[in-house]
Amino acid sequence: MPREKNFTIKEVGQMWEEYKAAIDNNPDIIESATNKGIQEEKRGRPYLQSGFYAFVYNKTTHHIHHYFENLGGAYDKYLGIVTHVRNEWRSDHISGTMTGKYKAPNLTARINGLSDNQKVEHTSPPPLFPDVPTDDSNK
Repeated sequence: MPREKNFTIKEVGQMWEEYKAAIDNNPDIIESATNKGIQEEKRGRPYLQSGFYAFVYNKTTHHIHHYFENLGGAYDKYLGIVTHVRNEWRSDHISGTMTGKYKAPNLTARINGLSDNQKVEHTSPPPLFPDVPTDDSNK
């Protein structure tokens, strides 16, 4: 198995900036039919972790995910740039959803761990007349 390339902190930062520029310069084109004909709307695309990983691999043929996973603390010196990248893509998801740039609020919330997971228990009130048997006339 070939040995993975060791990127410098500066290279990781540069690739992140290149990835953002590639995403920002290539918006999705949404077509919609109106009474004036087909209208095109450019809609920005979100920064994605998986998209960044793929971008780096396509550019360098080397994986970068292990810098973000940091198993065993092997990439501790990259924590600053990794935190910066994570904060930017999380901020992009949240602000993009809040401003209407992205139209998937539930997905964005789930990806960023913002979903509301409350456990709700429903209980029945006690019977009004506990001494009276339940109506079983239909049996």
